[in-house]
Amino acid sequence: MMNCLQFGLAPCQLLFIRLLWLFILLIPATGIAQQQFAGQWYEVDSEWQFPEQPVKSINAPALTGGQFVFNSSFEITDSDQTIVIDFKNASVLGHFHHYISNATGNIVAEASGGIESEVKNTFFMRHGREFKLPPGRYQLTTQLVSPYFIAEPQPYWDTLSHYREAIKWGSVITLVSMGVLISLGVYYSILALVRRRTTEIMYTFFILMNVIYNGTALLITPDLFNIHWFYFVGGPILLSNFAYILFAKHLLQIRADTHPKLDLLAKLFLLILAVLLATAIFNKHLIIECARYGVGLMMLYGLIAALVRAFEGYKIAYFYLVAIATFFVIGSIAISSKDLEGVYTIYIEHIGLLAVTVEVLLIGLVLGYQFAEVYREKERNLVLVQHSLQIAHHDALTGLPNRYALDISMEKLPENGMLTLLDMDNLKLYNDTFGHLKGDEMLQMFARILSEKLGNLGVLHRMGGDEFAITSNSISYAENIREVISETISYMRQNGFEKAGVSHGSANMVESININELRVLADKRMYHQKRTNNRQWA
Repeated sequence: MMNCLQFGLAPCQLLFIRLLWLFILLIPATGIAQQQFAGQWYEVDSEWQFPEQPVKSINAPALTGGQFVFNSSFEITDSDQTIVIDFKNASVLGHFHHYISNATGNIVAEASGGIESEVKNTFFMRHGREFKLPPGRYQLTTQLVSPYFIAEPQPYWDTLSHYREAIKWGSVITLVSMGVLISLGVYYSILALVRRRTTEIMYTFFILMNVIYNGTALLITPDLFNIHWFYFVGGPILLSNFAYILFAKHLLQIRADTHPKLDLLAKLFLLILAVLLATAIFNKHLIIECARYGVGLMMLYGLIAALVRAFEGYKIAYFYLVAIATFFVIGSIAISSKDLEGVYTIYIEHIGLLAVTVEVLLIGLVLGYQFAEVYREKERNLVLVQHSLQIAHHDALTGLPNRYALDISMEKLPENGMLTLLDMDNLKLYNDTFGHLKGDEMLQMFARILSEKLGNLGVLHRMGGDEFAITSNSISYAENIREVISETISYMRQNGFEKAGVSHGSANMVESININELRVLADKRMYHQKRTNNRQWA
């Protein structure tokens, strides 16, 4: 028999179990009534039938399954007492049958059940069977047939009233945790469909496989949907291990070119998982044992990868490390424990489900942080793009739209639109006499004053050097534009630029067949005016 993984966590296991038990004790309930039957386990062959006496005694059923018989005597002292017989440690039982005989050896009561049995459970998500017996001494014989077990099944009895109270808390753990898994599974599946990233796809598959496993192991699937396929226990876990390793790789951005050792380790673990899966397919008794090793490899890889990436300073790895470390501690307890000493109605399956649920909730925080980082990165990129567009479309000196922006504006001119080209006079004079800083000041003042005065009449562009252009949506603004140009020059002459001047020429779309002809016509008229101005300056 393959032994389950041992991680040296015995003190942690004991502490966890004691805290769990303390929690149960603190919950208002009736007095503790559970008692484990003091009896003997036997291993039998497929031909065994009650009331044949088994002979091959064992300490406990092997986790790799088989056919077993449990014998124990017990006494009923209260005539009004109804008892419930159930199994502690694990709910993963293939098929069981209780035979209760009196002192004379006659069968007075019997009941059957198990995941593979279609007998309806008396209690939801529980194997408990109710018995009303008169006072006396009885013999319990339990036949148990299962391909494998999660933990060592041990029959125990409880009073009906206390049993009903005690099982509530396991039911709460199951239903709340399954609700969380299903809800987040739907959420991640939507993300997977929208984003189409391996991270969300693999994690969605991981959750789905755990929902199938826990739904069957904790008897939801048999009780609600009448599905009794035992391979829903164990098999999905092995598949989820593949998905989780791939999820961790993509979440932590582990690639062969950037992290060759971690990538190689992932491939090695995936290969081992493939071997474990093949072993489980060909030997049903080893499914759960293979699953234990698979879960161990999965958690180990996540922990190693998180530590390495966190050491490298990858921020997401810090958050993921909290999730995987918690998962590792609780999950290790689930895969390495065979017996929950002193605990009756909480199963190993419940601990495993809690481990997955806590991990899924914490991963939600990790992915939330990742989404926030992606959003912030997009915002940063948008700012950079806007800045680049600002630089690409605007003149650095004046802040006006540049020649590239002018081309775009001209493409958008309406049928009655107008283009005015301007060429400043005497810019070279100020550059040569007072320096280029004075010339730059002249350009900046012209751009600022003219833009302010134009308002909604048009948009001023700097084409380069002393050349400017105005695009306007209507030829009716022509006279107004000439006036604001004149006002701008007057202002400049009164504020330090006495020799400032400008030549301009306008053309409208009605006069042109295309924007190139429009530009040529406006340019011709501007230079006609410039020659006139030059004669005046001369």
